[in-house]
Amino acid sequence: MPDLKRSIDKNTNDKSSAEKNISKQIKIFSQQLTFRRFAIIGFFLVLIVLSFLVIKPFISALLAAAIFAYMLFPIHKWFSERLRSKSLSALIICVLVILVLVLLIWLIAQFLLKDTFNLYMSIQKLDLPTIIDKILSVFLSSSSEVGRQVTVTIQSTVISLIAKLMITIGDMLEKSPQIILGLFITFFGLYYFLRDGEALKQQIIELLPFRKKIKEQFYSKFKRITKGVIFGSIVVGLIQGIVAGIGFFIFQAPSPLLLTFLAIFISILPLIGPWLVWLPVSIVMIAQGNVFFGILLLVYGLSVVSTVDNIIRPMIVGKRAKISEMVVLIGMLGGLPIFGIVGLVIGPMILEFLLTLLDYYRKGGIENL
Repeated sequence: MPDLKRSIDKNTNDKSSAEKNISKQIKIFSQQLTFRRFAIIGFFLVLIVLSFLVIKPFISALLAAAIFAYMLFPIHKWFSERLRSKSLSALIICVLVILVLVLLIWLIAQFLLKDTFNLYMSIQKLDLPTIIDKILSVFLSSSSEVGRQVTVTIQSTVISLIAKLMITIGDMLEKSPQIILGLFITFFGLYYFLRDGEALKQQIIELLPFRKKIKEQFYSKFKRITKGVIFGSIVVGLIQGIVAGIGFFIFQAPSPLLLTFLAIFISILPLIGPWLVWLPVSIVMIAQGNVFFGILLLVYGLSVVSTVDNIIRPMIVGKRAKISEMVVLIGMLGGLPIFGIVGLVIGPMILEFLLTLLDYYRKGGIENL
């Protein structure tokens, strides 16, 4: 009996020792697994940060390429079905876009050069003190001294504006290599986004850490906001150009019909607007002696034409994209200085995505996402 008891105790101790060894090995393996998991996550985060730093100078260019690719995708699909080559279709579209862009820049440059030359020649013949004196004489009985003071102020202002303009032009020339590189990245990205857009879209959707319903809602909002901004730019451009044209006819600008079509065309282009037409026209009219209507056109452009965009665009884009006008306005104004032209799309999209996530969180917490 004592031998049996000792044998049982020995087996029990051996079993307990084995269990302790297994438990110790499991603990060591768990620690190693935890360390490995954190090491992988840390390495992954480092790669994300480094990748962001690498592409940071080109984020706006890549976003622009992605938005243009989405806009041009129906044309790409039409070409690729007939050519039976996605690569060739993407290449043709990129070449066509480059040709259209070069043509637009050439047309705008022709207008600006001609208008700038006419403005320069008119200013050379301009007797600014006499014109100011005539204007002030309508409101003041004795305006010679006031006219001289106003003339000095205007001349110093003009000199300051010219100096700032020269500095701006110098900065643009200095940054021209960066601008050219950005355009190259945009068109390079446009080609690959068109060619591999469907597969890339599916990969991005799969990587999003949300339920399928939220992913579909995000993509739906992306489409609506992008289409809304494009549609809004065209409609607002037409309205702004027509409003500017009304001013050209009322205030007897030279060739008002031609200027109206030019204002409509330029108003559709982002970040340009009809001021590029009515501002030099009003200055030329003043310089040529048509002071009264020139000043009225200038005031009309500043107070009416320039404010139409800020009032109508959020309403049209918000209605088309089915989002709040406040989100559109704040998103566009905030996104523009951060992302450039693409900020008109990205800004409202970021805010709307955030509001969507907050709404789901409010309804069911983090588990609802």
